[in-house]
Amino acid sequence: MKRIPYGISNFEVLREKNYLYVDKTSYIDILEKYAPYQFFIRPRRFGKSLFISMLENYYDMNKNDKFEKLFGDLYIGQNPTEEKNNFLVWKISFAGVDAGHGEEELRKSFNEKIIISMEKFINYYSNLLEDKVVPKEITSAEIAVQYISLLASKIKKQVFVLIDEYDNFANELITGGNQNTYKSILHGEGFVKVFYKALKDATADNFARIFMTGVSPIMLDDMTSGFNITRNYTLDRNLNAMLGFTRDELLTIMDKVSLNDCELRKKICKDMTEYYNGYRFNEKCKSVFNPDMTMYFLDQYLLYNEYPEQMIDNNVKTDYGKVNQLAYNFNDTEALDEIISTGETSTILVDRFNIHTMYSEKENFKSLLFYLGMLTIKGHGPSGTILRIPNYVIKTIYWEQNFQKVNEDYNIQIKDVRDVVTQMRMYGDIKPLIEIVRSILENLSNRDLIQMDEKNVKMMFLTLLGVDSTYFIKSENENNNGYVDLMLRRKIQLKDITKFEWIIELKYIKESDRNTFKKVKEQGLKQLQMYGESKMVQDELEKEGLKKVLIIVIGKKDIYIENSNQQ
Repeated sequence: MKRIPYGISNFEVLREKNYLYVDKTSYIDILEKYAPYQFFIRPRRFGKSLFISMLENYYDMNKNDKFEKLFGDLYIGQNPTEEKNNFLVWKISFAGVDAGHGEEELRKSFNEKIIISMEKFINYYSNLLEDKVVPKEITSAEIAVQYISLLASKIKKQVFVLIDEYDNFANELITGGNQNTYKSILHGEGFVKVFYKALKDATADNFARIFMTGVSPIMLDDMTSGFNITRNYTLDRNLNAMLGFTRDELLTIMDKVSLNDCELRKKICKDMTEYYNGYRFNEKCKSVFNPDMTMYFLDQYLLYNEYPEQMIDNNVKTDYGKVNQLAYNFNDTEALDEIISTGETSTILVDRFNIHTMYSEKENFKSLLFYLGMLTIKGHGPSGTILRIPNYVIKTIYWEQNFQKVNEDYNIQIKDVRDVVTQMRMYGDIKPLIEIVRSILENLSNRDLIQMDEKNVKMMFLTLLGVDSTYFIKSENENNNGYVDLMLRRKIQLKDITKFEWIIELKYIKESDRNTFKKVKEQGLKQLQMYGESKMVQDELEKEGLKKVLIIVIGKKDIYIENSNQQ
């Protein structure tokens, strides 16, 4: 049985140590037909480094004798291109560049990254190169580029440049509020701009191919004047599934790890779809699964033959949380409220950002959330591209980040939230949760109260229930009788300590409309009754222990709870 390659991004190791590999080599054919200088964005933890490693092994002329072992049973092994094993491959990763200690430290760290990668290149190809020692006078990135081009020209070979995490340090600068440093290194004669200009100049000689990846197009526009040769293939429909797993690939993975029971496969596929699927990078394509999240689940499941206690990989939450802070710098609370409460939004999707207009144009915020993997393409609407939250993992990240704000503003502690949700799960008592919501409402400012509506109330409940994470929450879930505001389903891992499941209908009445209470109550109870009888609820929730509750908030003082089971 194949081993699960969780966290492994070295293609050669993966292939030689009997790890599972989902064959993405057919995309080599496609990429070779495209422009030679390529730019490609995918979210964190999406297999970019492994794909770059695969390209490195395929094109490396020193790996010619290993071609059959590494690629023989893969698509490209059966259908090799003329360019296989035909390049000197120079791989650069900007992960770990020091962007937190000022511009001079950043310059030093950036140059060191390039020079170390150059030294590795020279040592690795010492069997081919005439000069085998790195000259001491090479102290900057642009001179390193010129030197490698010179070495390649002496032996009449072409260079394939692979750049991973091209935007790593730029994201850190902007997240940390160091926009002046960002401008300095990318404009005028800034050292990053000079490096990319040197790369461009080398393409006129022997830098025949470039493939760059990152998590956002944040530097793309600012590099254009010095590096205007790349084509951005991020949204190309032919490359939608180049990274990530399709449903068919997931089924093939299950075959390779001997998950053969039909009912178990259906259950796992359904749950993994809810948690890890949903990413679309072109509206005409089908969605794909996050590969890292998929491997995390399978690695845990195959170890113990049961679902992992946490369906969400903490490494993913940490990485996405850090990167998402970049988007939160926009401070667009209106957009965030809409996304958290409805799960989607619309925008004109932009393919690059300029630092001068980055925060002033509304489209940039939502577009950046898309590139970071916090939103994905749902389709096209009257206001542009409709973006939605891709899956449950990302919903959880939104809830946890929103709870940080709730904690700061209202001093609500996570332990208190978990205690009150335990009362819901074990004893069917929602009143303690209502008291926490009441304490938040009572502390609202008059300005916040003016803007208060049902969407805001729902966001409070979503944030509190989501950060507890012991229920699987569905929000605005469509069924044949309308939309369920909140549906709380027990998790398979917690079935023994979750006696009650919930359908919750939320209503908000402004203080000035208090006289509509009776009408709103009747309407809400009727909706609850319809939801309870719907096929979706009957399929997903068990009758025994099902609680159907109407919650009506009036102004900032009164909260009424009506249990439809008692009507």
